[in-house]
Amino acid sequence: MQNKIASFLFQHKTCPLPGLGTLSVTHTGAGVDFSNKLIQAPKTGISFDERETDATALISYLSATTGAGAQEAEQALGHFCDSLKTGGETTWDSIGSFQVDASGKINFTPEEVPAAFAQPVIAERVIHPDAAHQILVGDKETTTTVMTEMLNEKPEAKDRWWIWAIVLGVIGLVALLIYFTEFKSGTGSFGNAVNYIHS
Repeated sequence: MQNKIASFLFQHKTCPLPGLGTLSVTHTGAGVDFSNKLIQAPKTGISFDERETDATALISYLSATTGAGAQEAEQALGHFCDSLKTGGETTWDSIGSFQVDASGKINFTPEEVPAAFAQPVIAERVIHPDAAHQILVGDKETTTTVMTEMLNEKPEAKDRWWIWAIVLGVIGLVALLIYFTEFKSGTGSFGNAVNYIHS
């Protein structure tokens, strides 16, 4: 009976136990350990809840797998659940163990999954610098290679000779302006100044 009920539990992820409660298969997601570069394996466990659920599907399953009638399968299930209540401690392979304390309360201890079945996986980050991937830039689709080349282009050195020509031209104009201004006043330091004396 234990093997049949365990098979039903693992197939349907939940299994009602009339007069006791409900067993359920639980899953925890994979964990990430960034500091050690590991991905922890997801864990599967069994939980027990004292709330009872409908056992019709389990009875049909037991009837179909044992060849017994539905009523006979229901009675066998009832006897099995009663034995769990009165048996002190019952160990159930691959599921766990049921214990009945002095007050008649049923406690369930799930069987631990061996650590060998839940080994972490090493997660090294792999970077392929030469791999090209499709990316969307604005509304244009391109590749990472094209974008890298575009962003790494060195701007061409532009010929700016005309700036120097303007600067030299302005300096020349300023020099001429100073020369002619001082020449008209006759006190210029450029050339010889001529002073006429009228008698």
